[in-house]
Amino acid sequence: MTRDRAYAQAREAVWIRDGGLCVICGRTGESVHHRQGRGGKNPHRLSNLLLVCGDGVRGHHGEIHANPAAAYALGRMVPRLGILTTEEAPVLTRSGWVLLDNHGGKTATQPIKETA
Repeated sequence: MTRDRAYAQAREAVWIRDGGLCVICGRTGESVHHRQGRGGKNPHRLSNLLLVCGDGVRGHHGEIHANPAAAYALGRMVPRLGILTTEEAPVLTRSGWVLLDNHGGKTATQPIKETA
Protein backbone atom coordinates (compact mmCIF):
# COMPACT_ATOMS: atom_id res chain seq x y z
CA MET A 1 0.00 0.00 0.00
CA THR A 2 1.34 3.41 -0.89
CA ARG A 3 1.95 6.02 1.77
CA ASP A 4 -0.72 8.29 0.25
CA ARG A 5 -3.25 5.44 0.30
CA ALA A 6 -2.42 4.62 3.93
CA TYR A 7 -2.94 8.26 4.92
CA ALA A 8 -6.22 8.43 2.99
CA GLN A 9 -7.46 5.35 4.89
CA ALA A 10 -6.35 6.84 8.20
CA ARG A 11 -8.13 10.13 7.41
CA GLU A 12 -11.32 8.23 6.63
CA ALA A 13 -11.06 6.24 9.88
CA VAL A 14 -10.51 9.46 11.88
CA TRP A 15 -13.52 11.07 10.18
CA ILE A 16 -15.64 8.09 11.22
CA ARG A 17 -14.23 7.94 14.79
CA ASP A 18 -14.79 11.66 15.35
CA GLY A 19 -18.19 11.74 13.65
CA GLY A 20 -17.09 14.26 11.03
CA LEU A 21 -16.88 16.97 13.70
CA CYS A 22 -14.06 18.94 15.28
CA VAL A 23 -13.09 17.15 18.49
CA ILE A 24 -12.74 20.51 20.24
CA CYS A 25 -15.85 22.50 19.29
CA GLY A 26 -18.18 20.20 17.33
CA ARG A 27 -18.13 22.23 14.10
CA THR A 28 -17.59 20.41 10.82
CA GLY A 29 -14.12 18.84 10.75
CA GLU A 30 -11.91 20.27 8.03
CA SER A 31 -8.46 18.82 8.61
CA VAL A 32 -6.56 16.11 10.41
CA HIS A 33 -4.06 17.20 13.06
CA HIS A 34 -1.03 15.03 13.88
CA ARG A 35 -0.42 15.10 17.63
CA GLN A 36 3.27 14.21 17.06
CA GLY A 37 3.77 15.69 13.61
CA ARG A 38 4.51 13.73 10.47
CA GLY A 39 8.23 13.13 10.94
CA GLY A 40 8.14 10.22 13.39
CA LYS A 41 7.60 6.51 13.01
CA ASN A 42 4.13 5.62 11.69
CA PRO A 43 2.79 9.20 11.83
CA HIS A 44 -0.64 8.24 10.51
CA ARG A 45 -1.59 5.82 13.32
CA LEU A 46 -5.07 6.68 14.58
CA SER A 47 -3.96 7.50 18.13
CA ASN A 48 -1.85 10.29 16.63
CA LEU A 49 -4.67 11.93 14.66
CA LEU A 50 -7.49 14.34 15.57
CA LEU A 51 -10.21 15.76 13.33
CA VAL A 52 -10.37 19.52 13.84
CA CYS A 53 -11.91 22.59 12.25
CA GLY A 54 -9.72 24.96 10.27
CA ASP A 55 -6.26 24.30 8.90
CA GLY A 56 -2.75 24.88 10.21
CA VAL A 57 -3.37 28.65 10.60
CA ARG A 58 -7.09 29.08 11.34
CA GLY A 59 -9.78 27.39 13.40
CA HIS A 60 -8.81 24.98 16.13
CA HIS A 61 -6.07 23.47 13.96
CA GLY A 62 -4.45 26.90 13.81
CA GLU A 63 -5.02 27.46 17.54
CA ILE A 64 -3.21 24.21 18.38
CA HIS A 65 -0.16 25.28 16.38
CA ALA A 66 -0.24 28.88 17.64
CA ASN A 67 -0.39 27.80 21.32
CA PRO A 68 1.85 24.74 21.71
CA ALA A 69 2.15 24.97 25.52
CA ALA A 70 -1.62 24.74 25.89
CA ALA A 71 -1.82 22.04 23.20
CA TYR A 72 0.74 19.88 25.06
CA ALA A 73 -1.11 20.39 28.37
CA LEU A 74 -4.39 19.30 26.75
CA GLY A 75 -2.88 16.30 24.91
CA ARG A 76 -3.51 17.82 21.51
CA MET A 77 0.23 17.68 20.93
CA VAL A 78 2.44 14.93 22.35
CA PRO A 79 6.25 15.23 22.57
CA ARG A 80 7.92 12.81 20.18
CA LEU A 81 10.69 12.14 22.70
CA GLY A 82 8.40 12.15 25.72
CA ILE A 83 7.61 9.48 28.26
CA LEU A 84 4.14 8.77 26.85
CA THR A 85 3.16 7.52 23.42
CA THR A 86 0.06 8.88 21.69
CA GLU A 87 -1.75 5.71 22.80
CA GLU A 88 -0.94 6.54 26.44
CA ALA A 89 -1.39 10.33 26.37
CA PRO A 90 -4.95 11.46 27.12
CA VAL A 91 -6.44 14.26 25.04
CA LEU A 92 -9.16 16.73 26.04
CA THR A 93 -12.05 16.67 23.56
CA ARG A 94 -15.48 18.27 23.65
CA SER A 95 -16.76 15.09 25.33
CA GLY A 96 -14.02 15.05 27.99
CA TRP A 97 -10.64 13.38 28.40
CA VAL A 98 -10.10 10.31 26.23
CA LEU A 99 -7.41 7.85 25.23
CA LEU A 100 -7.26 7.10 21.50
CA ASP A 101 -6.31 3.68 20.17
CA ASN A 102 -5.04 2.63 16.76
CA HIS A 103 -8.22 0.78 15.81
CA GLY A 104 -10.58 3.78 15.70
CA GLY A 105 -11.68 3.59 19.31
CA LYS A 106 -11.56 5.97 22.24
CA THR A 107 -11.93 5.38 25.96
CA ALA A 108 -12.97 7.89 28.60
CA THR A 109 -10.17 8.63 31.05
CA GLN A 110 -8.81 11.27 33.41
CA PRO A 111 -6.03 13.77 32.75
CA ILE A 112 -2.59 12.82 33.93
CA LYS A 113 -1.79 14.50 37.23
CA GLU A 114 1.61 16.11 37.45
CA THR A 115 3.64 15.33 40.55
CA ALA A 116 6.15 17.59 42.20
